[in-house]
Amino acid sequence: MTSAAGALDPRGPVADGIADLWWLMLAIGVAVFVLFAVLLGLGALRGGRDDPEESEDKRIRRWIIGGGVIMPTIVLVVVFGATVYAMRVLPSTAPPDALRIEIVGHQWWYEVHYPEQGKTTRDELHMPVGRPVALQLTSADVIHSFWVPELGGKMDLLPDGTNVLVLEADEPGKYIARCAEFCGLEHATMQLVVVAERPEEFDAWVAQQ
Repeated sequence: MTSAAGALDPRGPVADGIADLWWLMLAIGVAVFVLFAVLLGLGALRGGRDDPEESEDKRIRRWIIGGGVIMPTIVLVVVFGATVYAMRVLPSTAPPDALRIEIVGHQWWYEVHYPEQGKTTRDELHMPVGRPVALQLTSADVIHSFWVPELGGKMDLLPDGTNVLVLEADEPGKYIARCAEFCGLEHATMQLVVVAERPEEFDAWVAQQ
């Protein structure tokens, strides 16, 4: 098993939706920049020469309506629609067959419980490929965060409550979950290894613990 490259190398349905939205926003940003550069170049080449039959007020209204209203509206509508679509792949509740795993953040390590299997690990999480996993996240001290870029999703671990993050891996692999919330002097070293493996391999791992 090898580590993936990051958020732009998605290995799960949630990460796929987030990556697609990122690429769309990048494409829109590049298109807007190119259009601006072209208009700027045309303006420089024309040297301020305008159509003598077109009044200055008419030119101003044309640019305000076209460049200040219509174009931003189109961009906002496209980005809003794509964002809503991407949010549809982010599950708000765990399906009945989801594997339940409890994660407790400490300064500066993760405690991982498997209630159904009666197992506990430190800084290592195993999950079966193709099965949703409901991560119940909480903290024993300060606010931490849990983020696996290749699988998508980011959720805070709070000392006064439990947040639920549902993830799923499409293929076997080894990933690194990072604490994305500053939590003290050793924040940068707080990481957790996530091992996505075939169901039979996950069952064998549980049996060996």
